[in-house]
Amino acid sequence: VPPKVDEAFKAFKYVPYSTLTLSAQWQAIRSGEEAFTISASGSLTAKGLDCRNERSITLSDWIGAADAAEDRTGHYHGAARARALKAHH
Repeated sequence: VPPKVDEAFKAFKYVPYSTLTLSAQWQAIRSGEEAFTISASGSLTAKGLDCRNERSITLSDWIGAADAAEDRTGHYHGAARARALKAHH
C-alpha cells in the first residue's frame, strides 16, 4: 500500500478503493509518488487521494482492494473494526 494511502488509513480518513488496486500501487511505486508537494509559497502541502476512477473499478480489483482495506483497518484500528468492515463488504 502506498505510504499516503497507509497514512489515510492510520488517520481513519476516507480511502478510495481505486487507490488500493495493484495497478494503482505499481503506478505509485514507478512514479515515486510523494505524499507532499511544495506550494508556490514554499510551504508543504499534503496531496489528496485520487478519486477519479473510483466508480470504474473492476470486480476483481474491488475484491483485492477490499482485502487490503480490511488488512489496513485491522492493523491500525483493531480486529473488531476489520471484522465489521469485512461484514459490510
